[in-house]
Amino acid sequence: MAELLFGVETEYAISGVSSSATAGTANPGAAIDREAIVMRLLELARRQLIQLPDLNSSNSIFLRNGGRFYIDCGLHPELCTPEVTNPWDAVRYIQAGHRVLAGLAASFEAAAAPGTQVMCFRGNVDYTSGATWGCHESYMHRMTLESLQPQLIPHLVTRLIYTGAGGFNPLARGLEFTLSPRMAHVRRVITESSTSERGIWHTKSEPLCSGYRRLHVLCGESLCSETATFLKLGVTALIVAMADAGVNPGSKVQLADPLAALHTIAGDVTCQSALLMEDGSLLTAIEIQRRYLEMAEAHASDAFMPPWAAEVCIRWRRILHQLEGAPHSVSKTLDWGIKHALYANHARSLGIRWNDLDFWNELISELSLSLVLREGRGSATPLETAVAPRRRRLKEVSALDPRLEARGVKWEDLRKLLASRQKFHEIDVRFGQLGPLGIFEALDQTGVLDHRIAAPWAGKMVSIEHAVEEPPIGSRARLRGQVIQRLAGHGNARADWQRIVNYNDNKVLDLTDPFTSKEAWRSIQSAELPEAQLRRRLSEVFARESGSNARDPYDRRQDAADRILSGDFAGAEELLNGLLAERFALPSTNCHMARVYLMTGREPQARQQIDLAWSIEQNAPHYVWCRILFFKCIFAIFDGQDYSPLIAQIKARLISESAHLDWIILPMLDHLRPSLGEPDYEFLKALAEALSDSRNLRQLEAYPQWINAELVTS
Repeated sequence: MAELLFGVETEYAISGVSSSATAGTANPGAAIDREAIVMRLLELARRQLIQLPDLNSSNSIFLRNGGRFYIDCGLHPELCTPEVTNPWDAVRYIQAGHRVLAGLAASFEAAAAPGTQVMCFRGNVDYTSGATWGCHESYMHRMTLESLQPQLIPHLVTRLIYTGAGGFNPLARGLEFTLSPRMAHVRRVITESSTSERGIWHTKSEPLCSGYRRLHVLCGESLCSETATFLKLGVTALIVAMADAGVNPGSKVQLADPLAALHTIAGDVTCQSALLMEDGSLLTAIEIQRRYLEMAEAHASDAFMPPWAAEVCIRWRRILHQLEGAPHSVSKTLDWGIKHALYANHARSLGIRWNDLDFWNELISELSLSLVLREGRGSATPLETAVAPRRRRLKEVSALDPRLEARGVKWEDLRKLLASRQKFHEIDVRFGQLGPLGIFEALDQTGVLDHRIAAPWAGKMVSIEHAVEEPPIGSRARLRGQVIQRLAGHGNARADWQRIVNYNDNKVLDLTDPFTSKEAWRSIQSAELPEAQLRRRLSEVFARESGSNARDPYDRRQDAADRILSGDFAGAEELLNGLLAERFALPSTNCHMARVYLMTGREPQARQQIDLAWSIEQNAPHYVWCRILFFKCIFAIFDGQDYSPLIAQIKARLISESAHLDWIILPMLDHLRPSLGEPDYEFLKALAEALSDSRNLRQLEAYPQWINAELVTS
């Protein structure tokens, strides 16, 4: 049997509002702090779901179905599917993740004041801030990433015609429909980062298993259509399999400029734009995809291909044929096609001519540039102001009158478009909302869409409910999920992708073989997982000395951390004082107490806690050591002192040792923002993100505080 495994990581946007201020009115309540929402969701997940804590992160758990739930950078809830062996299961387990998150949000609302709403969204761009987040794919393979790269890049570029989420260019001043909003943020062909300078090809090489490599794809988007999701994963997995077998599927479809081709495809709803190839010829995205398809069909029965290859090829050929008549032909099947039809209808209802969008977008770009050049100070007249009705018009506006007249449109039409722009963006966000209020969900319930993918087998195994509760077959995920179900709630056990550690028996389940199906436990080695071993030993000592009913000190410290985030500083202080009296987990507990003191206006006491922490810093893990220095930077800023030597020490440690434990410190920084000043606040915010995840290190290079800190080695 062909050895293929793949999976998806879905990050969600989330927001919430409290109950309305006046009962019986339609007035919305106040927005709920996003950090409070996500931490509450994590707390609910720990309580309600069958799960084991993550070995490596306090903001992550592994689920009974073999997947993972955690809070990612930017306060995005993220659900990872377990490793699957076919695209039908991939679709099911993605939808199972949607159901899990929607259930947690419903629990949040049920426990809150009447009228409270927590909304979760499939989508990857923020139209207000310009931010983007991920829906990443992982594919197991054997060949080197460097060899795989030319085989996959033409596919990743051109698959956009059926994998695009659709929507609007979030960076455009006008209303620019695009097959893929996230592609506006893709600025490179190859990238090392997943949070900045995003690229088509990601060089991340963390395998998370033995004997294989892992392709990490970050240029995809969250999708609603089952057909689009099925093809995104199934087709890409087939091309990886062919490349691994030495077939070289991309050898005859090399693009001259992949980045330019990507943006061309994203802007063409007909899918007919000619793309320049490396050999000087011209091909459309459909034609390039057909070259890949023909090769897959020729090898569908080969031993290195999965048993479902022929079925994927049938559906692949069908969608490429449909796309010849795009956009109308895919208006019920693919995400971007459904959205295109929906938004065109909405525009007509507002009296906006949808076919004029290209004209208006071009004019908006030209006029915006003219206004910037006119001012010469970087503070141009706002576009809405420039085109507003007035007796005396700007010459830059009047100069465009002939073009409007030739097109048969008026300035009033542009004002109407600009006034409606935000509403279109809101509709696009709501399209992917989880639950019955989501536009896609509502359309799907009426039966007007044609996107479903039926599995070739029948019974319980194809249900989303089954995917929520049970792991898939064919990979180590089956074993992981079964052991989690057995150990959850029955002692001290933790998990990650490659192992499960049962501290009650001092045993480790090795899951490094991605296809393992038998439990093979071994003893924890003396030098293995030192922090986790310390946790177990302290728990045992505490239970022995205090009685079996006493609360674990780690639980109390987690309770204190949760109270800090919820604003219960008095409760957090009481818990932390007890832990300090027991000299528990110093100096980390000192840092928690310093947060309480700073949030309650007791700076001298906070300084004292950090001084105590620094006096015993040699006993601290490297991430705690860096956090102590972070606090010392804050105090140096308060005192008007140069804190670059402290940054230099942090820099040396972060470069040599990876950060991977989330640190929710932003509420404290926001509280201190007026005292810190804007430049130092922005820098410390970026530094805190790097202290949570080393992948954010590159963003620090934009700050002089980081660049000018001379690297030290001690």
